[in-house]
Amino acid sequence: MSRVLLTLAFVVASAVLALGQPAASKPTAEGTIFSGTVTALAPDRITVVRKVPAKPDESRDFTIDKATKVEGHLRMNARVSVRSRTDDDGVAHALHIIVRNDARMTSGPGSSRPPASKK
Repeated sequence: MSRVLLTLAFVVASAVLALGQPAASKPTAEGTIFSGTVTALAPDRITVVRKVPAKPDESRDFTIDKATKVEGHLRMNARVSVRSRTDDDGVAHALHIIVRNDARMTSGPGSSRPPASKK
């Protein structure tokens, strides 16, 4: 009987502690991170789409300003990770954009890197 009560007390205590934890998707002071492919690009705005198998595509728009740090050459169809913060008005501001290297994009026409040889 005491074992059952001890187990029950442990379960209740774990549930109380879990309720006090912030949600994983809740924005932090550093912002949220979203990765995907650039589908629209303007000097002050970027649209990124994330495609996950068996799920609908997720698209997000971000505003770009002078404070936005961009690492790499930002272009259409580039794979990017965007750290952003959403204001009270619901607008997502890009804080940091990292352009990911993609082998398909670095060996195409106009690339300074030769395509990888097939063996």
